[in-house]
Amino acid sequence: MLVKILLVVGLFNLARCVEQVRYDNYKVYNVRIDDLAQFKLLNSQEKSLQLSSWREARHLGESSDVMLPPQYQEAFESLLTTHNFTYRLKIDNVQLHIDAQRPKQRITSMEWTQFHTLDEIYAWLDVIEDRYPDIVTPFTIGNSHEGRPIRGVKISYKEGNPTVFIESNIHAREWITSATITYFIDELLVPRNPAVRDIAQNVDWYIIPVLNTDGFVYSHEVERLWRKSRLNSDPTGTCIGTDLNRNFDYLWMLTGADSDPCSQLYAGPSAESDPEISQLTAYINNSIPEGAIKIYISLHSYGQYVLSPWGHTALEFPEHYPQMMHVAKGFSDALYRRYGTVFTYGSSATTLYEVSGSGKEWAYAVKNIKIPYTIELRDKGELGFVLPPEDILPVAREVTEGFVGMIAAAREIDIL
Repeated sequence: MLVKILLVVGLFNLARCVEQVRYDNYKVYNVRIDDLAQFKLLNSQEKSLQLSSWREARHLGESSDVMLPPQYQEAFESLLTTHNFTYRLKIDNVQLHIDAQRPKQRITSMEWTQFHTLDEIYAWLDVIEDRYPDIVTPFTIGNSHEGRPIRGVKISYKEGNPTVFIESNIHAREWITSATITYFIDELLVPRNPAVRDIAQNVDWYIIPVLNTDGFVYSHEVERLWRKSRLNSDPTGTCIGTDLNRNFDYLWMLTGADSDPCSQLYAGPSAESDPEISQLTAYINNSIPEGAIKIYISLHSYGQYVLSPWGHTALEFPEHYPQMMHVAKGFSDALYRRYGTVFTYGSSATTLYEVSGSGKEWAYAVKNIKIPYTIELRDKGELGFVLPPEDILPVAREVTEGFVGMIAAAREIDIL
């Protein structure tokens, strides 16, 4: 037992012993992909120019956001010019924006003017569990690969409510997601307007603020733009991590995923290979009554989308697609009316890109949850993963308004 404890402590402290990765003078380019030849050429340069994809073009005629280090920028721009790409510089120095995300003086108690660490989020969960014992029920789905508990809260004011399930920060670098959902939890506990009080008291909310705990800690302590988990399933031992949103057991590895362990889209060696996903699905299967979950949300950034199944094909739509679109419209319209922020909605394959093995696909196809979404928060890509702390409250407030509209629209068609 002592050896096991020491091993876990060692894993917890490993990241602190590693020098923090910096992105000084890294640039992010927005590159339009006009034809298949350009698409193939850009993809072929990923390793040679150390391109890091922030967002891929959905279709020909649309744009990708790519980051690369300073030593390759001249060659990259020459390549783009030679092959008639249309492009523009979006971010001139990524490190400046990362520095702006980190507070000069940390506030360890929970508030929403800075991005909080996992320890700070978990300390706050302890506080609200003690403060609201009749409303907040803590749960843990299990432990991550490195031994961290994956914690959530159930917020319920009374028995018999329909359930909404939300998992957040499945991609480590998407800090705005856990910041937003912790604000929403606070709103449910201390509603500041009647509409939020209504959805707090008449819906049960299961919320996991940080699903990818290992990756999230690593993104804070070592590599700010880390996306994947921290499980090493690479036979060569070279590359670490799985894209957890490609690791669910529904049409695993069919499309929009990669078998290369070094890829950002690596789906793992098998479906549910990573404990974060196998334990999430086991918790939903074993600890929540069958049929209780009416809406499943996977919270992501960026792009301002509400994405439904199907992800694997643009040629067909699921049976409940009209209901999905009605509820997505409710979310988008409510948010736009109040804040003027535009969220586009539709199926993943027709609206963003093809993907399989994701949470919302599993929720619909395996668990028969009629309303499953991936929701991509702000922005449209000007800052992407490096939104400043000043954006936390505006994003969180508008998403709260969106959830109010979502619940109202679901009630209109008897989903809730």
